[in-house]
Amino acid sequence: MVDEREILLEAVKNLKSLTRRNDITIIPSGDLQNETDISIGEVRLSGKVKSYVNNANFNQMLLLIQEKRRNSKFPVLLIVGSISPQNLMKYADEGINVLDCSGNCYINIPSLYIYIIGQKQTKLKENMKRVFNESALKLIFYFLLDKSNIGKPYRKIVEETGFSIGTVKNVIEVMTLQHHIIKTSSGRVIMDWKKLLDEWQISYNQSLKPKLFLMKMSLASTERIKNWKNTKLPQNACWGGESGANLTDGYLVPEILTIYTDGDSNQLIRTSKILPSSEGEILVYKKFWFGNDENHIAPKILIYADLMGTANSRCLEAAKRILNDEI
Repeated sequence: MVDEREILLEAVKNLKSLTRRNDITIIPSGDLQNETDISIGEVRLSGKVKSYVNNANFNQMLLLIQEKRRNSKFPVLLIVGSISPQNLMKYADEGINVLDCSGNCYINIPSLYIYIIGQKQTKLKENMKRVFNESALKLIFYFLLDKSNIGKPYRKIVEETGFSIGTVKNVIEVMTLQHHIIKTSSGRVIMDWKKLLDEWQISYNQSLKPKLFLMKMSLASTERIKNWKNTKLPQNACWGGESGANLTDGYLVPEILTIYTDGDSNQLIRTSKILPSSEGEILVYKKFWFGNDENHIAPKILIYADLMGTANSRCLEAAKRILNDEI
């Protein structure tokens, strides 16, 4: 992680230099949650500092900024250490003011408009800390699926997940140190399930999901794509992402179809008439959890994570519906 104070100072310094304005100042807010105010001339903005934004945490950050806007008496400014030009402009399209370390920005409020793009990304010193490794992410998914799982004896967890007792013990100890788990008189419980889910989905999208990717495939004809719901999947495969969301509540019309499978591509080809295609509309991932899935639909928390990792506002709305109505 890059120090948020360093991000703030670097971003303001570069913005002042690029705009040739000396009336840009930092106003300490006394808030310890990566927040501070900034004034640009007579305009005051309520800032939110983040070390980076990528596709994995784009939607999560969008939710936080939307909430901050509802509760702030000043326009909100997202100040970020690292963000791609594409994601910066996606925030701009959502009406969000954003500034990065290099001075690239989109600020559009009454009496003030600043738009700078094309500045080379500033490299700040990072202190990288891995929150969850691959085994931990898979095990935490098991805990999130059923809140009672965290309270089971180690040997029962080993039996149901296939992980070694050492791995289970280590992950639970780390989660306890990070205050995700507390010990009560009745056993272990998850302290804040929603917070753990959101931390998990960001780490999942960023580090585990790319490793699970198998290939792109296609239904091969316009008619089959239109009627994708009629596609018969093998027993060990299920729909996730936008397609899983559509089958869950019908709200989201999928543009990309996602399949999780613990088989191989030949099974999909034989049973579903799905063909490998580098330009295909189907993304196929390796299934990493145990058990059959009802009606060939992935667990709802995984569908939520898939949607949150898209950097797509239409998927964000579908994710919020699933979180509020289905999980």
